[in-house]
Amino acid sequence: MLNAETPRLKFALYGAHSSLGNALLCELLSRQHEAVALVNDLNSMTARPGLRAKPGDLFDATSVARSVAGMHGVICLFDSPSVPTAPGAAAVGQPQDLYQAVETLLSGLREVGVERLLLVADFTAHADEPEVMAALQILAAEHSLKWTLVDANSAGEDLSIEDFTNLEGMDTEDRRVQLRRIAAGMVDELENPQHVHQEIRFRL
Repeated sequence: MLNAETPRLKFALYGAHSSLGNALLCELLSRQHEAVALVNDLNSMTARPGLRAKPGDLFDATSVARSVAGMHGVICLFDSPSVPTAPGAAAVGQPQDLYQAVETLLSGLREVGVERLLLVADFTAHADEPEVMAALQILAAEHSLKWTLVDANSAGEDLSIEDFTNLEGMDTEDRRVQLRRIAAGMVDELENPQHVHQEIRFRL
């Protein structure tokens, strides 16, 4: 039952098939928010209450705008291998890097008036890469969007939503428990922003 005091929010997620993505979906649904997984293959998501799948291309501003319209916020797990792109994009050698992703996200979110963005990547591992430094510079200049950087690893694609549904009695060092805890921290930030225009760090 939905708590009358808790607003039901809608969040779009790039990278839903990663282990962290599934932990996030589980956390969002457990709090009775609506989650929209942005994927290449709509049939790759199992239907369940509160969860929808939509096509999306992270590297095309028009696609971003169309995919996230009406959302209260967007979560982008940039390092996830399942981040959706246009069919055949990699094959034709289109540049697909963090700078390009940030540019298209900012453009698409502005177009449809979505103000909240959680951008998740392993920033510690990639801190010295020119594309990452350039992406952070254009984000730092963006004051109208309420963005937060999350330094975390998407942690592979071996765990499903079902792996996170019942963690009672599990050891706190279990990877599923740790990822669900990270997901909870990220959803806390979405519900009650405390780090707008800042970076937060989660590590297993």
